[in-house]
Amino acid sequence: MKATIRRARPADVDGICDLIRRATRGRLNPSPDEVFDRMAERGMLLALSPEREPVGLISWRVENLVARILDFVVHPLDLRPTIGRQLIEAVEEEARGLECEACMIYVSPEMSSEALAFYISLGYTRWPEESLTEPWREAAHEFDAFGRVALIKQIRAERVTHPI
Repeated sequence: MKATIRRARPADVDGICDLIRRATRGRLNPSPDEVFDRMAERGMLLALSPEREPVGLISWRVENLVARILDFVVHPLDLRPTIGRQLIEAVEEEARGLECEACMIYVSPEMSSEALAFYISLGYTRWPEESLTEPWREAAHEFDAFGRVALIKQIRAERVTHPI
């Protein structure tokens, strides 16, 4: 399926709430206010089916030339190889436009082998701690307290050694 990828808008809040409820089988049930607040504090893209139904969501934040992918939802899950790829590539394109060096996605160490294979197919991997610059190391450890690990993809060939 080919989805339309676009920035999430305030009018999408109810559809986003429904997408998250469906994707998590009710485990997560955000309020419209919670979704609106998240939308205001980070970049958020929505994937829409040809019927204009939300089928995917991704959000990110950029700091110190590192794009951090914070929310990533695709439903139904069998759309992850197509819709998920489109969403992640769209964030990478946004990050390149902002001169980012890397993108990071925070995942559970207990993620499925299918999920890990998906991220690896997009070029995301664990990097040795000693190879990370200070901003990358800080970003990688940002979600340690929540039991998450960072998978990293370098998207800029040259690292920035002096402020831009």
